[in-house]
Amino acid sequence: MTPHILQFLSFRLFVTIAMQMKMTILGYFLYQITGEPLSLGLLGLYEALPRVLMALPAGYFIERIDKKKAVMYVTSGYLMLCFGLFLTIHYMKDVQSIKYSIFGLVFIMGILGSMGGTASTTLFSLLIPAENKARYSAINSNAWQLGAVIGPILGGFLLAKVGAENAILVLSGFMLLGLISLWNLPEKPSSNMKPFSISDSLSQIREGIDFVTHNKAMIWAISLDLFAVLFGGCVALLPIFSKDILQVDSTAYGWLRSAMSIGAVSSMLILARFPLQKNTGRWLLFAVAMFGVCTIGFALSKWFMLSMFFLILMGAFDAVSVVIRGTILLLETPENMRARVTSVNSMFISSSNEIGAFESGFAAQYLGTIRSVVFGGCMTLLFAGYAFKKGKVLRDYEFEKAEKA
Repeated sequence: MTPHILQFLSFRLFVTIAMQMKMTILGYFLYQITGEPLSLGLLGLYEALPRVLMALPAGYFIERIDKKKAVMYVTSGYLMLCFGLFLTIHYMKDVQSIKYSIFGLVFIMGILGSMGGTASTTLFSLLIPAENKARYSAINSNAWQLGAVIGPILGGFLLAKVGAENAILVLSGFMLLGLISLWNLPEKPSSNMKPFSISDSLSQIREGIDFVTHNKAMIWAISLDLFAVLFGGCVALLPIFSKDILQVDSTAYGWLRSAMSIGAVSSMLILARFPLQKNTGRWLLFAVAMFGVCTIGFALSKWFMLSMFFLILMGAFDAVSVVIRGTILLLETPENMRARVTSVNSMFISSSNEIGAFESGFAAQYLGTIRSVVFGGCMTLLFAGYAFKKGKVLRDYEFEKAEKA
Protein backbone atom coordinates (compact mmCIF):
# COMPACT_ATOMS: atom_id res chain seq x y z
CA MET A 1 0.00 0.00 0.00
CA THR A 2 1.51 3.33 -1.07
CA PRO A 3 2.06 6.34 1.27
CA HIS A 4 -0.50 8.32 -0.71
CA ILE A 5 -3.19 5.69 -0.11
CA LEU A 6 -2.34 5.64 3.60
CA GLN A 7 -2.61 9.44 3.75
CA PHE A 8 -6.00 9.32 2.06
CA LEU A 9 -7.20 6.62 4.47
CA SER A 10 -6.08 8.73 7.45
CA PHE A 11 -8.07 11.66 6.00
CA ARG A 12 -11.05 9.35 5.58
CA LEU A 13 -10.72 8.16 9.19
CA PHE A 14 -10.37 11.59 10.83
CA VAL A 15 -13.17 13.24 8.86
CA THR A 16 -15.50 10.29 9.46
CA ILE A 17 -14.84 10.48 13.21
CA ALA A 18 -15.71 14.19 13.09
CA MET A 19 -18.88 13.75 11.02
CA GLN A 20 -20.13 10.84 13.12
CA MET A 21 -19.48 12.82 16.30
CA LYS A 22 -21.42 15.69 14.77
CA MET A 23 -24.58 13.65 14.10
CA THR A 24 -24.30 11.84 17.45
CA ILE A 25 -24.01 15.11 19.38
CA LEU A 26 -26.61 17.07 17.41
CA GLY A 27 -29.22 14.29 17.49
CA TYR A 28 -28.97 13.81 21.25
CA PHE A 29 -28.78 17.56 21.93
CA LEU A 30 -31.81 18.38 19.76
CA TYR A 31 -33.99 15.68 21.32
CA GLN A 32 -32.84 16.80 24.77
CA ILE A 33 -33.93 20.42 24.24
CA THR A 34 -37.07 19.79 22.13
CA GLY A 35 -38.38 16.31 23.02
CA GLU A 36 -39.69 16.02 19.44
CA PRO A 37 -39.02 12.94 17.24
CA LEU A 38 -39.78 15.13 14.24
CA SER A 39 -36.76 17.34 15.05
CA LEU A 40 -34.53 14.29 14.55
CA GLY A 41 -36.18 13.69 11.18
CA LEU A 42 -35.80 17.32 10.13
CA LEU A 43 -32.11 17.19 11.04
CA GLY A 44 -31.71 14.51 8.38
CA LEU A 45 -33.96 16.24 5.88
CA TYR A 46 -32.10 19.56 5.96
CA GLU A 47 -28.85 17.75 5.17
CA ALA A 48 -30.41 15.56 2.48
CA LEU A 49 -32.23 18.20 0.45
CA PRO A 50 -29.16 20.05 -0.86
CA ARG A 51 -27.40 16.74 -1.53
CA VAL A 52 -30.24 15.62 -3.77
CA LEU A 53 -30.65 18.98 -5.50
CA MET A 54 -26.92 19.61 -6.02
CA ALA A 55 -25.61 16.08 -6.66
CA LEU A 56 -25.75 16.11 -10.48
CA PRO A 57 -24.24 19.58 -11.08
CA ALA A 58 -21.68 18.80 -8.35
CA GLY A 59 -20.57 15.69 -10.27
CA TYR A 60 -20.08 17.74 -13.44
CA PHE A 61 -18.22 20.47 -11.51
CA ILE A 62 -15.92 17.99 -9.73
CA GLU A 63 -15.10 16.30 -13.02
CA ARG A 64 -13.70 19.59 -14.34
CA ILE A 65 -11.39 20.53 -11.44
CA ASP A 66 -8.43 19.11 -9.52
CA LYS A 67 -9.76 16.37 -7.22
CA LYS A 68 -7.35 17.02 -4.35
CA LYS A 69 -8.22 20.72 -4.26
CA ALA A 70 -11.93 19.92 -4.37
CA VAL A 71 -11.65 17.65 -1.31
CA MET A 72 -9.59 20.27 0.54
CA TYR A 73 -12.11 23.03 -0.18
CA VAL A 74 -14.99 20.88 1.08
CA THR A 75 -13.12 19.83 4.24
CA SER A 76 -12.17 23.45 5.00
CA GLY A 77 -15.83 24.40 4.66
CA TYR A 78 -16.86 21.66 7.07
CA LEU A 79 -14.30 22.91 9.58
CA MET A 80 -15.69 26.47 9.51
CA LEU A 81 -19.27 25.21 9.87
CA CYS A 82 -18.28 23.12 12.90
CA PHE A 83 -17.10 26.32 14.58
CA GLY A 84 -20.48 27.80 13.63
CA LEU A 85 -22.20 24.97 15.51
CA PHE A 86 -20.06 25.65 18.56
CA LEU A 87 -20.96 29.35 18.54
CA THR A 88 -24.66 28.52 18.11
CA ILE A 89 -24.80 26.17 21.09
CA HIS A 90 -22.56 28.36 23.25
CA TYR A 91 -24.23 31.76 22.74
CA MET A 92 -27.87 31.16 21.82
CA LYS A 93 -30.38 30.54 24.60
CA ASP A 94 -33.78 30.28 22.86
CA VAL A 95 -34.67 26.71 21.88
CA GLN A 96 -36.26 27.63 18.56
CA SER A 97 -33.32 29.86 17.58
CA ILE A 98 -30.85 27.10 18.40
CA LYS A 99 -32.88 24.50 16.50
CA TYR A 100 -33.24 26.48 13.29
CA SER A 101 -29.65 27.74 13.39
CA ILE A 102 -28.48 24.12 13.58
CA PHE A 103 -30.77 23.22 10.68
CA GLY A 104 -29.31 26.09 8.64
CA LEU A 105 -25.70 25.07 9.28
CA VAL A 106 -26.51 21.43 8.52
CA PHE A 107 -28.18 22.54 5.27
CA ILE A 108 -24.93 24.23 4.17
CA MET A 109 -23.04 21.08 5.15
CA GLY A 110 -25.38 19.20 2.83
CA ILE A 111 -24.37 21.48 -0.05
CA LEU A 112 -20.71 20.73 0.64
CA GLY A 113 -21.56 17.05 1.05
CA SER A 114 -22.98 16.93 -2.48
CA MET A 115 -19.45 17.66 -3.72
CA GLY A 116 -17.41 15.99 -0.98
CA GLY A 117 -18.53 12.41 -1.51
CA THR A 118 -18.03 12.57 -5.27
CA ALA A 119 -14.65 14.31 -4.98
CA SER A 120 -13.22 11.93 -2.37
CA THR A 121 -14.46 8.80 -4.17
CA THR A 122 -12.99 10.00 -7.46
CA LEU A 123 -9.69 11.00 -5.80
CA PHE A 124 -9.37 7.58 -4.16
CA SER A 125 -10.08 5.79 -7.45
CA LEU A 126 -7.18 7.75 -9.02
CA LEU A 127 -4.78 6.81 -6.20
CA ILE A 128 -5.36 3.03 -6.19
CA PRO A 129 -3.93 0.59 -8.75
CA ALA A 130 -6.22 -0.54 -11.56
CA GLU A 131 -6.11 -4.19 -10.48
CA ASN A 132 -7.92 -5.63 -7.46
CA LYS A 133 -10.40 -2.78 -7.02
CA ALA A 134 -12.65 -4.96 -4.86
CA ARG A 135 -9.95 -5.26 -2.18
CA TYR A 136 -9.23 -1.54 -2.09
CA SER A 137 -12.95 -0.71 -2.06
CA ALA A 138 -13.30 -2.83 1.08
CA ILE A 139 -10.26 -1.20 2.73
CA ASN A 140 -11.61 2.29 2.00
CA SER A 141 -15.02 1.35 3.40
CA ASN A 142 -13.30 -0.14 6.44
CA ALA A 143 -11.56 3.18 7.16
CA TRP A 144 -14.97 4.85 7.10
CA GLN A 145 -16.51 2.22 9.35
CA LEU A 146 -13.63 2.43 11.84
CA GLY A 147 -14.27 6.17 12.10
CA ALA A 148 -17.97 5.43 12.46
CA VAL A 149 -17.17 3.23 15.48
CA ILE A 150 -14.87 5.73 17.20
CA GLY A 151 -16.94 8.86 16.44
CA PRO A 152 -20.23 7.94 18.17
CA ILE A 153 -18.51 6.36 21.21
CA LEU A 154 -16.34 9.45 21.65
CA GLY A 155 -19.30 11.74 20.98
CA GLY A 156 -21.47 10.03 23.62
CA PHE A 157 -18.62 10.05 26.15
CA LEU A 158 -17.93 13.76 25.60
CA LEU A 159 -21.64 14.59 25.85
CA ALA A 160 -21.64 13.07 29.31
CA LYS A 161 -18.33 14.57 30.44
CA VAL A 162 -17.98 18.03 28.86
CA GLY A 163 -21.31 18.85 27.20
CA ALA A 164 -22.36 19.42 23.60
CA GLU A 165 -20.51 22.67 22.90
CA ASN A 166 -17.09 21.41 24.04
CA ALA A 167 -17.65 18.13 22.21
CA ILE A 168 -18.14 20.19 19.02
CA LEU A 169 -14.68 21.75 19.57
CA VAL A 170 -13.11 18.28 19.81
CA LEU A 171 -14.73 17.15 16.55
CA SER A 172 -13.41 20.33 14.90
CA GLY A 173 -9.92 19.15 15.87
CA PHE A 174 -10.48 15.85 14.07
CA MET A 175 -11.67 17.75 11.00
CA LEU A 176 -8.43 19.76 11.07
CA LEU A 177 -6.38 16.53 11.25
CA GLY A 178 -8.23 15.28 8.18
CA LEU A 179 -7.35 18.46 6.31
CA ILE A 180 -3.67 18.10 7.25
CA SER A 181 -3.69 14.49 5.99
CA LEU A 182 -4.58 15.73 2.49
CA TRP A 183 -1.66 18.13 2.29
CA ASN A 184 0.97 15.90 0.66
CA LEU A 185 -1.33 14.06 -1.74
CA PRO A 186 -0.54 14.61 -5.43
CA GLU A 187 -2.73 16.89 -7.48
CA LYS A 188 -5.19 15.13 -9.77
CA PRO A 189 -6.23 17.65 -12.43
CA SER A 190 -9.20 17.08 -14.68
CA SER A 191 -8.78 15.49 -18.10
CA ASN A 192 -11.85 17.41 -19.27
CA MET A 193 -10.37 20.41 -21.11
CA LYS A 194 -13.54 21.53 -22.87
CA PRO A 195 -14.62 25.13 -22.17
CA PHE A 196 -17.61 25.42 -19.88
CA SER A 197 -21.03 25.78 -21.46
CA ILE A 198 -24.51 25.25 -20.09
CA SER A 199 -25.50 22.97 -22.98
CA ASP A 200 -22.36 20.87 -22.50
CA SER A 201 -22.91 20.62 -18.76
CA LEU A 202 -26.52 19.49 -19.20
CA SER A 203 -25.45 17.02 -21.87
CA GLN A 204 -22.78 15.45 -19.66
CA ILE A 205 -25.07 15.33 -16.63
CA ARG A 206 -27.68 13.56 -18.75
CA GLU A 207 -24.99 11.16 -19.99
CA GLY A 208 -24.20 10.18 -16.39
CA ILE A 209 -27.88 9.58 -15.63
CA ASP A 210 -28.34 7.55 -18.82
CA PHE A 211 -25.32 5.39 -18.01
CA VAL A 212 -26.70 4.46 -14.58
CA THR A 213 -30.30 3.91 -15.71
CA HIS A 214 -29.19 1.66 -18.60
CA ASN A 215 -26.89 -0.46 -16.43
CA LYS A 216 -29.37 -2.92 -14.91
CA ALA A 217 -26.99 -4.39 -12.32
CA MET A 218 -26.11 -0.93 -11.05
CA ILE A 219 -29.67 0.37 -10.93
CA TRP A 220 -30.91 -2.73 -9.04
CA ALA A 221 -28.04 -2.44 -6.53
CA ILE A 222 -28.71 1.27 -5.99
CA SER A 223 -32.46 0.72 -5.64
CA LEU A 224 -32.01 -2.13 -3.18
CA ASP A 225 -29.71 -0.13 -0.94
CA LEU A 226 -31.92 2.95 -1.25
CA PHE A 227 -35.06 1.19 -0.05
CA ALA A 228 -33.24 -0.67 2.73
CA VAL A 229 -31.78 2.54 4.18
CA LEU A 230 -34.88 4.64 3.49
CA PHE A 231 -37.29 2.34 5.33
CA GLY A 232 -35.02 0.15 7.46
CA GLY A 233 -32.89 2.86 9.05
CA CYS A 234 -33.37 3.47 12.76
CA VAL A 235 -30.15 5.29 13.68
CA ALA A 236 -31.87 8.69 13.73
CA LEU A 237 -34.22 7.44 16.45
CA LEU A 238 -31.50 6.19 18.78
CA PRO A 239 -31.78 9.24 21.07
CA ILE A 240 -35.42 8.20 21.67
CA PHE A 241 -34.60 4.51 22.14
CA SER A 242 -31.77 5.30 24.56
CA LYS A 243 -33.62 7.91 26.61
CA ASP A 244 -37.24 6.69 26.64
CA ILE A 245 -37.24 2.96 25.82
CA LEU A 246 -33.92 1.50 27.03
CA GLN A 247 -33.45 4.29 29.62
CA VAL A 248 -29.65 4.57 29.37
CA ASP A 249 -27.33 7.59 29.57
CA SER A 250 -25.51 9.45 26.78
CA THR A 251 -22.41 7.23 27.07
CA ALA A 252 -24.51 4.12 26.39
CA TYR A 253 -26.23 6.06 23.59
CA GLY A 254 -22.82 6.56 21.99
CA TRP A 255 -22.26 2.81 22.08
CA LEU A 256 -25.66 2.21 20.49
CA ARG A 257 -24.80 4.71 17.78
CA SER A 258 -21.51 2.92 17.09
CA ALA A 259 -22.91 -0.62 17.21
CA MET A 260 -23.74 -0.87 13.50
CA SER A 261 -20.24 0.26 12.63
CA ILE A 262 -18.72 -2.32 14.99
CA GLY A 263 -20.56 -4.99 13.03
CA ALA A 264 -19.59 -3.36 9.75
CA VAL A 265 -15.88 -3.26 10.62
CA SER A 266 -15.94 -6.95 11.53
CA SER A 267 -17.72 -7.79 8.29
CA MET A 268 -15.45 -5.64 6.14
CA LEU A 269 -12.26 -7.12 7.61
CA ILE A 270 -13.52 -10.49 6.40
CA LEU A 271 -14.58 -9.09 3.02
CA ALA A 272 -11.18 -7.40 2.51
CA ARG A 273 -9.51 -10.78 3.01
CA PHE A 274 -12.16 -12.89 1.25
CA PRO A 275 -14.01 -10.81 -1.41
CA LEU A 276 -17.33 -12.26 -2.53
CA GLN A 277 -16.20 -13.09 -6.06
CA LYS A 278 -18.91 -15.71 -6.68
CA ASN A 279 -22.69 -15.51 -6.15
CA THR A 280 -22.18 -11.82 -5.39
CA GLY A 281 -25.72 -10.72 -6.24
CA ARG A 282 -27.30 -13.44 -4.11
CA TRP A 283 -25.12 -12.45 -1.15
CA LEU A 284 -26.30 -8.86 -1.59
CA LEU A 285 -29.98 -9.86 -1.58
CA PHE A 286 -29.48 -12.11 1.46
CA ALA A 287 -27.69 -9.32 3.34
CA VAL A 288 -30.48 -6.81 2.70
CA ALA A 289 -33.15 -9.30 3.79
CA MET A 290 -31.30 -10.05 7.02
CA PHE A 291 -30.88 -6.32 7.61
CA GLY A 292 -34.69 -6.08 7.60
CA VAL A 293 -35.07 -9.01 10.01
CA CYS A 294 -32.58 -7.49 12.46
CA THR A 295 -34.31 -4.11 12.22
CA ILE A 296 -37.54 -5.69 13.43
CA GLY A 297 -35.63 -7.47 16.22
CA PHE A 298 -34.08 -4.20 17.37
CA ALA A 299 -37.45 -2.41 17.39
CA LEU A 300 -38.96 -5.04 19.69
CA SER A 301 -36.01 -5.26 22.10
CA LYS A 302 -36.34 -3.74 25.59
CA TRP A 303 -32.86 -4.80 26.79
CA PHE A 304 -29.74 -2.74 26.06
CA MET A 305 -27.40 -5.67 25.27
CA LEU A 306 -29.95 -7.31 22.98
CA SER A 307 -30.44 -4.01 21.16
CA MET A 308 -26.65 -3.74 20.75
CA PHE A 309 -26.58 -7.28 19.35
CA PHE A 310 -29.22 -6.54 16.70
CA LEU A 311 -27.54 -3.27 15.72
CA ILE A 312 -24.18 -5.03 15.34
CA LEU A 313 -25.82 -7.62 13.05
CA MET A 314 -27.50 -4.83 11.07
CA GLY A 315 -24.11 -3.19 10.56
CA ALA A 316 -22.50 -6.45 9.46
CA PHE A 317 -25.18 -7.12 6.85
CA ASP A 318 -25.21 -3.49 5.72
CA ALA A 319 -21.44 -3.66 5.17
CA VAL A 320 -21.89 -6.51 2.73
CA SER A 321 -24.32 -4.34 0.77
CA VAL A 322 -22.01 -1.29 0.85
CA VAL A 323 -18.94 -3.17 -0.37
CA ILE A 324 -20.78 -5.03 -3.13
CA ARG A 325 -22.55 -1.91 -4.39
CA GLY A 326 -19.34 0.16 -4.26
CA THR A 327 -17.41 -2.49 -6.17
CA ILE A 328 -20.13 -2.79 -8.82
CA LEU A 329 -19.80 0.97 -9.28
CA LEU A 330 -16.02 0.69 -9.76
CA LEU A 331 -16.21 -2.30 -12.10
CA GLU A 332 -19.01 -1.02 -14.30
CA THR A 333 -17.98 2.65 -14.70
CA PRO A 334 -15.34 3.92 -17.15
CA GLU A 335 -12.84 6.35 -15.59
CA ASN A 336 -13.88 9.33 -17.74
CA MET A 337 -17.43 9.09 -16.33
CA ARG A 338 -16.66 8.14 -12.72
CA ALA A 339 -17.38 11.54 -11.13
CA ARG A 340 -20.72 11.90 -12.92
CA VAL A 341 -21.81 8.34 -12.21
CA THR A 342 -20.69 8.65 -8.59
CA SER A 343 -22.75 11.83 -8.26
CA VAL A 344 -25.84 10.03 -9.59
CA ASN A 345 -25.17 7.23 -7.12
CA SER A 346 -24.68 9.69 -4.26
CA MET A 347 -27.92 11.49 -5.12
CA PHE A 348 -29.76 8.29 -4.23
CA ILE A 349 -27.49 6.57 -1.70
CA SER A 350 -25.59 9.22 0.25
CA SER A 351 -28.76 11.21 0.80
CA SER A 352 -30.88 8.13 1.54
CA ASN A 353 -29.51 7.96 5.10
CA GLU A 354 -30.70 11.50 5.79
CA ILE A 355 -34.02 11.06 3.97
CA GLY A 356 -34.43 7.79 5.85
CA ALA A 357 -33.83 9.75 9.06
CA PHE A 358 -36.64 12.12 8.09
CA GLU A 359 -38.95 9.18 7.30
CA SER A 360 -38.08 7.63 10.67
CA GLY A 361 -38.65 10.85 12.60
CA PHE A 362 -41.91 11.61 10.79
CA ALA A 363 -43.22 8.06 11.25
CA ALA A 364 -42.17 8.00 14.92
CA GLN A 365 -43.98 11.30 15.53
CA TYR A 366 -47.30 9.94 14.24
CA LEU A 367 -47.07 6.11 14.45
CA GLY A 368 -44.94 5.75 17.54
CA THR A 369 -41.25 4.90 17.68
CA ILE A 370 -41.44 1.09 17.87
CA ARG A 371 -44.22 0.68 15.28
CA SER A 372 -42.39 2.93 12.80
CA VAL A 373 -39.19 0.84 12.99
CA VAL A 374 -41.10 -2.47 12.67
CA PHE A 375 -42.85 -1.06 9.60
CA GLY A 376 -39.49 -0.11 8.08
CA GLY A 377 -38.01 -3.56 8.63
CA CYS A 378 -41.04 -5.19 6.98
CA MET A 379 -40.75 -2.90 3.95
CA THR A 380 -37.06 -3.81 3.59
CA LEU A 381 -37.93 -7.52 3.59
CA LEU A 382 -40.64 -7.02 1.00
CA PHE A 383 -38.36 -5.15 -1.40
CA ALA A 384 -35.55 -7.71 -1.00
CA GLY A 385 -38.02 -10.43 -1.98
CA TYR A 386 -39.23 -8.40 -4.94
CA ALA A 387 -35.65 -7.79 -6.12
CA PHE A 388 -34.84 -11.50 -5.86
CA LYS A 389 -37.84 -12.38 -8.02
CA LYS A 390 -37.53 -9.62 -10.64
CA GLY A 391 -33.85 -8.60 -10.65
CA LYS A 392 -32.24 -11.51 -12.49
CA VAL A 393 -29.26 -9.37 -13.60
CA LEU A 394 -28.41 -8.55 -10.00
CA ARG A 395 -29.27 -12.00 -8.67
CA ASP A 396 -26.81 -13.64 -11.10
CA TYR A 397 -24.09 -10.93 -10.82
CA GLU A 398 -20.57 -12.15 -9.96
CA PHE A 399 -17.41 -10.06 -9.45
CA GLU A 400 -15.28 -12.82 -10.94
CA LYS A 401 -17.07 -12.62 -14.28
CA ALA A 402 -17.31 -8.79 -14.27
CA GLU A 403 -13.53 -8.37 -13.69
CA LYS A 404 -12.80 -10.62 -16.69
CA ALA A 405 -15.24 -8.81 -18.98
